[in-house]
Amino acid sequence: LLETQSLHEADEDMVTDVDFTSMISEEEKEELKAELAKLEDEISTLRQVLAAKEKHLIEIKQKLGVSLMNELKQNFSKSWHDMQTTSA
Repeated sequence: LLETQSLHEADEDMVTDVDFTSMISEEEKEELKAELAKLEDEISTLRQVLAAKEKHLIEIKQKLGVSLMNELKQNFSKSWHDMQTTSA
């Protein structure tokens, strides 16, 4: 009577137990494999682009003399100001 899992979790468990490979055609399998490879390549490219942008960000901050301590101070000051000016 007392079920510990929500319906959503139970549904997910049922879905993971179903073997979808027997339900799709060979053509669909090949299309899905191609799509999977494409998505993996895109994710890899995005990771490389993000890493390059993060490196560039660090370089700019160094040139501007922005340090981690300065950023923390600015964030704290802004948060303190926001807290003081916000009406509860």
